[in-house]
Amino acid sequence: MFRNISFLIFFVFNLSVNAQKVDLLYFTDAHQIFPVDDVDGGRGGVARLKTIVDEVRTVNPNTLVIHGGDLCGGVLFGGMYRGEPMIEAFNEIPVDICNFGQHEFDFGAQHTIQLLSKSKSQWFSSNLKNRDGGVFGNLPAFLVKKIGGLRIGFIGLTDAMNTSIHDDLVVQENLFVSVSKLQPEMGNVDFLVLITQTDLETNRKLLEQFPEIDLILTEEQFEHESNIFYKGSVPIVATAGNMSSVAKLSLEKNKKPFVEIIPLTSDVTSEKYMRDMELYYKKDMELQLSEKIGRLEVPLRFKDGITGESLAGNLIADAFREWHSSNVGIINGGGIRADVPVGDFTLKSVRSLLPFGNRICQILIKGKVLKQFLKENAADKNGQLLQVSGISYKYSPADNEIIVERDGKELDDEELLTVSLNNYSLGKLTGEFEVLVDELNPKAIEDFEVLKAYCKKLKLVKPVLEGRIVLLGE
Repeated sequence: MFRNISFLIFFVFNLSVNAQKVDLLYFTDAHQIFPVDDVDGGRGGVARLKTIVDEVRTVNPNTLVIHGGDLCGGVLFGGMYRGEPMIEAFNEIPVDICNFGQHEFDFGAQHTIQLLSKSKSQWFSSNLKNRDGGVFGNLPAFLVKKIGGLRIGFIGLTDAMNTSIHDDLVVQENLFVSVSKLQPEMGNVDFLVLITQTDLETNRKLLEQFPEIDLILTEEQFEHESNIFYKGSVPIVATAGNMSSVAKLSLEKNKKPFVEIIPLTSDVTSEKYMRDMELYYKKDMELQLSEKIGRLEVPLRFKDGITGESLAGNLIADAFREWHSSNVGIINGGGIRADVPVGDFTLKSVRSLLPFGNRICQILIKGKVLKQFLKENAADKNGQLLQVSGISYKYSPADNEIIVERDGKELDDEELLTVSLNNYSLGKLTGEFEVLVDELNPKAIEDFEVLKAYCKKLKLVKPVLEGRIVLLGE
């Protein structure tokens, strides 16, 4: 009798405590449904995530599962399946709240809207707008969740939309303007939480301008590392890339958030149903990508193209130029996304290099406009540096001068050139030019198909560095 009463008192006390406590489970950058195999035992995967979610919800039903953004595009899996398996998995977990990353728009805003129609999660955006000024997709601009005796407000911010496909159906509003407009509309909350897809410095500036913020959940800062930064006593939580970890954040009234990082390693048991889903997509992907294209004689390193001429950049720009028989081929270094080792060069290699599925267009442009485009991006260290074929260029950051050569001679400002480039780069090009083949033209096939056709013809793939890009003073 006494023991039963003791258990009842403990049970009621535990319910009372949990009624005042809310757990947030936060992860981000969910490009691939199964674990990434670049470490022993792999990292990430929806089956491990499901196990953690179930365990936490069993202990505390007052739990919200939050995805910070980026569930399609970005990597080979995302390029092939365009986010649909992730929506399927999120519905099963289930994920409660989703913010947008820029990669949700890699295949256009209409595709994003189709994904939303299949999702059971609550999507929202505080700074992505329709052309008429309303919230993108007619979604909520903010969320207020009343749970566990707490009133929690959420603001969702997406930055760097210029790094995805230019699409007039979605407009990025200034992050600071959005917060200043929405915060008064939320009313009093126990916790104000920002879910952001932006860099660490911007998050710190948000905290400076809006001291009412209690917590920021942001995008990964490092692929293999989770980080908890503090500005004062306010945490900025950045879990590792490709949902390699989950942050558990415990919220109690009148207390600071308590943060715990849970790595999604092989130490976490995979939930069976979700593991079967992972295995299905992994097998399907391997079957699709097994086709041999040729043999690669030199290793390709994607990061080389961020800061200078790269073997992968030369190979891809050559392929683009040949496809439309253009004078020039270009691709931004950040559009190349994987390392490929020496050996069999397969369809997997091709699609890993170019996972976005951009289409190869052709334009007619004067030399002076092309020079300006090259110069605008020559000093960039975040992926906009242009890899080229058919021309070479030297750039001096000291005086912001560029010299472009073609066929051993300096390019004349009035010379007319045909240029092959993807629709992403085309969307960033300013100045006067004529579009000869736009992305809707049947000749504008996907980038990986262009590279595949080129390498099949080569059979032996062996790009070389030729001094196509020279950055003076580095």
